[in-house]
Parts: sequence; structure tokens; C-alpha cells
Amino acid sequence: MVQSALGRKSLLVITVLAALAVSVRPLAAQPTPSRLDLGGLVEVGGELERYLRVLEIAGLVPLTPWSIQPFTPTQVGTFRANRAHPWRDRFDASNDAVHLADGRWLLRPKTRAIDNTTFPVQVGGGPTWSGRGVTGEVQAGFLASWRWAYLEAAPLAFSAENSSFVLAPNEQTGAMQFADARYPENIDAPQRFGSSSYSRLRPGTSSLTVDSRILVLGATSAPQQWGPAREYPLVLGPNAGGFPAMFLGTSQPVDLWLFTVHGRLLYGQLDQSAFSAPVAGERTRLGTGIVGLITPRGVPGLEIGGSRFIHEPWPAGGIGLSVLNRPIAGGVGLIGNATNSPTVNQVASLFARWALPRAKAEFYGEMYREDFPGHFHEALSLVEKPDDLAAFTIGFQRVLTASDRTIRVLRGELVSGQTSHQERTERGFAIPMPPYIHAGVTQGHTEDGLILGSPDAYGGAGWRFGLDQYTTSGRTSFALERSYRFDWLRTLPQNGPMVHPDVIYSLRADLLRFHGASQIGLTLIPAIDLNRNLVAGHDVFNLTTALTLQGLP
Repeated sequence: MVQSALGRKSLLVITVLAALAVSVRPLAAQPTPSRLDLGGLVEVGGELERYLRVLEIAGLVPLTPWSIQPFTPTQVGTFRANRAHPWRDRFDASNDAVHLADGRWLLRPKTRAIDNTTFPVQVGGGPTWSGRGVTGEVQAGFLASWRWAYLEAAPLAFSAENSSFVLAPNEQTGAMQFADARYPENIDAPQRFGSSSYSRLRPGTSSLTVDSRILVLGATSAPQQWGPAREYPLVLGPNAGGFPAMFLGTSQPVDLWLFTVHGRLLYGQLDQSAFSAPVAGERTRLGTGIVGLITPRGVPGLEIGGSRFIHEPWPAGGIGLSVLNRPIAGGVGLIGNATNSPTVNQVASLFARWALPRAKAEFYGEMYREDFPGHFHEALSLVEKPDDLAAFTIGFQRVLTASDRTIRVLRGELVSGQTSHQERTERGFAIPMPPYIHAGVTQGHTEDGLILGSPDAYGGAGWRFGLDQYTTSGRTSFALERSYRFDWLRTLPQNGPMVHPDVIYSLRADLLRFHGASQIGLTLIPAIDLNRNLVAGHDVFNLTTALTLQGLP
């Protein structure tokens, strides 16, 4: 029986979450540094981050590189508006409302209930995974600062009802029957997280940061984003949430006259779900990476950069100097060498973004490469076959109207992971190999069952066009989306050839409204999945409903 979009279970969950939200009170005599968003340091993919990006291209806040996130406290302190904007009463950047001073605060709690009628749809970033049925999420915490040190603790808990639905067959048994349908032994991306309810308690957007205004270092579990994409980041994005990591980088772009430079090193621990095989007996991996960019002198708003991320089994002898050197050692994912271990996988990207406040627009793109070229004796391998094992994202935003009471934004973004794979048999695959998988790293480019980049780039494609309106009372958004899935076709003996692409069309409507110091958000996503699981004519409708409550009465 198809579940009601907001049935009794949804209402029960929402009631409980709402009760939790209003039961928390702030510390006495301590103001909230930013009343707009949970997370004092601008959460990746959050409401505040996306609004600030719009203010930047509208020319209301200073230009800053957007391709390395989360922002440092020094960068956050630069977001001061030069004139009035619609959310000035919620977040007045002109009077240092987000520039953290010494003190401590309770962050505004956030609760969310999501209901999917027919199949799983993830609403927003991880680590919350919303299966079929009702999913509830709660997040709360505190923020403290002292001189150069900033501490944010914002743990998150979620529980998914995880009701059953028809899985795409993958020729696996036991727990692995829930694994990915295309490459169940090469990526940790389950179709369903088991046969019962699925719950997790995660550290969320927690971090300890020391920011000297020149260098920044710290430990974090917050989502990371590398590259300029808004919807479909290719190397790291908020889809999987964050993972425990240490980082070191520049606090803000460093001026070298001809250009400024900004970069970050990352060393993290990656986990896997119960639906993928371990590598070398280890279920925990080491993830290391580097991202950097330059902004040329005389071309304001232009940022050009690249990133590299490496997976490998957790070192048996622990973390040593060789590990610290790993992100900058030989074997770059874009050009590479032939000495990489089968249990080590690398991904890399080149990207660019140009914000043009005078035109009230931005344009950006990212080119992703999985693994290294196979023919190392060919000096021009990358030039001859730039699309081998590649994916790309392109996008834009255009501010149509910008006043002190209303901002309207038109946006669009496209991603494709369907580019050619020209060395099939040499890499052990007789068919094209999509991004994010690797023969020796059975978890692929994932964290705890969720893809670290963009799920739509995993051997498929997608696009999203939307219109946002920001007013003094909140935000209203509409978007049309298309997701092309399962394009790397496999032949299953029990079903015959799979020759019908799985395509999802969605219409997304978001409504955010402020009420005093709190806010409420409603999301509706009606979607039609054509040829679901590659079965011709098996068209399935799903309605996703999400209700978010944040703040205090």
C-alpha cells in the first residue's frame, strides 16, 4: 500500500520534533552570533551559505573565493554588506553579526521530518538518509570562541523508517542484496540500508578551529566542499555529510601581487556501511586530499583551481610522515604514474568560477578525472583522451532583481558522468566504468554508504533549473530537475538485457518563512521515475514532503 505523504506517522514525528525544538533555551545573557542558520561558521550547502553567495554576485558583500568550504572564521568576518538587503533583520552582515567574538552560545536547534511515498529521495545533504516512509532528524549544540580558537559542537541524530520497496536486482545475496545495482562489489552506495529501520548518531557540523588570520588548522566532522558547484560538486560536497578530519590551510587568500593563493590540506577517516566488502581486511580507510586556487590580479571575481583526493586502507602502523606527504606526492590523479597500488584510488578535478557583480551573475565549471591514464608511455595521453574516466559540471546564477526588500535569482546547473572510457579491458571492465568506483577500493568514493561527490555523476547525468525569491519574510523557490540513472547497462540472466534508461523528472517547491527568532521550511517534490530499475514501462510516482523547524519561539 502506498504511504500517505503526511500520514499519521509523519504527523507524530513532526509533533515530537517540534516539542524538542521548543524545549531548548539559550544560555542566559548570551546573544546569538548569527540568527539565520544553525552553525556559526556558515554550514556548507546551508541557507546562510547560499544566501551569502547571492549577495556576493549582487555586489552586496565583498568578493571571496567560493571553491573551498567551509569558510574560515577570518573569511566569515569579511561578509559585511555594503547596503541593505532583504534578510538584514535576520542577519545584518554590516554590523559584524556573523563575526564571532569571545563568548559562548547555544545554537538554534533544528528538527526535520521527511516522508517518501514510494522510493528513497535524499533531501539536502547528509549524513541523514531518507528512505521510503518517514525519517526524523534532530540537531542541536553550542558554539564557543576565545581569541583565535573556535569550537562548534553540533551533533545530529536521525532515524529512517526505511520501509520496503522493489530493489533493482544485483545478483547478490544476504546483506549484499541491498547494495548498488550496477557495481555492488565496487562501491558502497546501498539502494536500501537493510530491511529494518535505520538510525545514526553523528557528530554533525562539529569542529575545533584555530585561525591566526594567516593560517588555519583544526579538527572537524563538518561537510567539505571543493569546487564551485552549487548542486553537483564532483570531488567533495555535502551529499554524504562530513567525516572526521584534520585540516591545515590559509585563513584567507594570500596576496602575491600577480595573484592571490588559497588552499587546504585534509586528512580524514572514512567509514563504510554494512553493504560493501572491506579492503585488505580494513573497514576504515584513510582519505587525504589537497585543494588550491588562485585569483589573478586585475580580474576580480575569477578563481581558478584544482583538487585531489586519495583513498587507501588505514595504515597498519598508524599515521606517519609518509601519510602527511601523501596529498602532494607523485601520482596525481589527472596525469598520474604507473606505481599506484591497486588498493589506492585517486580522484582529481580542475575548476573555475567567475563572479561578476556588475552583471549580477556568475558562471562556473568543473572537470573531474577518476584514476590515472592507463598508457604512461604516451606523453600526450591526457591531451589525446581528456574525457577518459571523466565527468563535468557547468552552471550559472543570475540575479534578476536586487533591492532592500526583494532579491530574485535564476540558476541552472548540469552534470554528466557519461563520458567515454577508452581503456575498458585494460582496466578490468568490459563496459564503460563510471566515476567513483575502483576495482581495488570496494567502497568507491563514499562515506558510510553515501557518495562524497554527486550521486548524479555516478555513471549518469542530471540538471536543475530554478528560481529563488528572497524577501523580508523568507524564501520561495521552484526548480525543475532531471536525473538520468543506470546508464551503464548490465545484462542480468534472470531479467534479460537492460536497455531502458531510468529517468526521474522532479518539480521541487521550497517555502521558508521567518517567525520571530525561529523559522519553518516546507519542501514538496513530486517526481515520476520512468522505467524504474531499467524495466520498460515501469513508471513510478513518488511524493517527497519535508518539514523543517529551526529556532526558538
